Amino acid sequence: MNQVGNQPGQPQVHPAQQPVHHHPAYQPGHPPHPQPVQVAQAPVQELKDTRGITGRWLVETAALVLLAFVIAMGVRWILVEPYRIPTGSMIPTIQIDDHILIYRLGTHLGYEPKPQDVVVFYDPTEQFPNLVKRVIATEGQVITLTPEGRVQIDGTIIDEPYVLNDAPTFPLQPDTNLTQPLVYPYTVPAGHIFVMGDNRQRSSDSRAFGSIPVSDVKGVAFFTYWPLSHIAPLE
Repeated sequence: MNQVGNQPGQPQVHPAQQPVHHHPAYQPGHPPHPQPVQVAQAPVQELKDTRGITGRWLVETAALVLLAFVIAMGVRWILVEPYRIPTGSMIPTIQIDDHILIYRLGTHLGYEPKPQDVVVFYDPTEQFPNLVKRVIATEGQVITLTPEGRVQIDGTIIDEPYVLNDAPTFPLQPDTNLTQPLVYPYTVPAGHIFVMGDNRQRSSDSRAFGSIPVSDVKGVAFFTYWPLSHIAPLE
C-alpha cells in the first residue's frame, strides 16, 4: 500500500517544528494591535467673500440708472417738451387744461412749419410766455379773408374741418404791437408764418398781431397726453 511521505534524503519535519511567521505587530501571548483605518476626506471647498462683488454690482446698477435718467432728461429737453394749455383758443382740437407734447428738434435743425401744423411760439404781445396756434400760411403765400368769412390762400378757399362749428373768419383789430389793421390780401413775409386759432371767434392771432418769425417757433405740437380721455395725436 502506497503511503504518502517525505522524499528520501530529506529530514522529516513535524508540524510542531514548522516555523511560524508572525504579523509584525503581533507579539506572542498578546492580541494583535488593530491597524488605523484610513477615512477618505471630502475636498474642502474654498469660501469666497462676496461682499465686494455685491457692493460693486450695486454701484454699477446705480450708475446705469443715473445715466438712463440723464439721457431721458436730455431727450426731453432736446426732442420733446410738455405744455399745459390754459385757454380755449384752440378748441375743439385742444381743450382747456389739456397737456400736449411738442417736437422741438425739428425747428432747432431748420425744420420749416407747414400749413396745418399746430405750433407753440413766443407770444409777440408778451401777455403770455407762449401761445399755441395753427399754421395757415407760410412765407410768400397770399392770404385773403372773404366777406363771407372764408380763408383764401393764393386765390383758393381752403378746407378747414378743424374750425369750431365751422365759424366764419373775419379780420381783427390790431393788437398792441401793430399800429394798424392788416390789409388783405396779405403776403406773408420771408421767414414768417401766419397763424390762427381753431376757435376763430375766441382767438387773438396773426389777424391781430401779424405774422410770426419762424425763429420764434419753439416746436410743433403732435400729441395730447392728458387727461387720459383726451389722449390722441394732434391733427
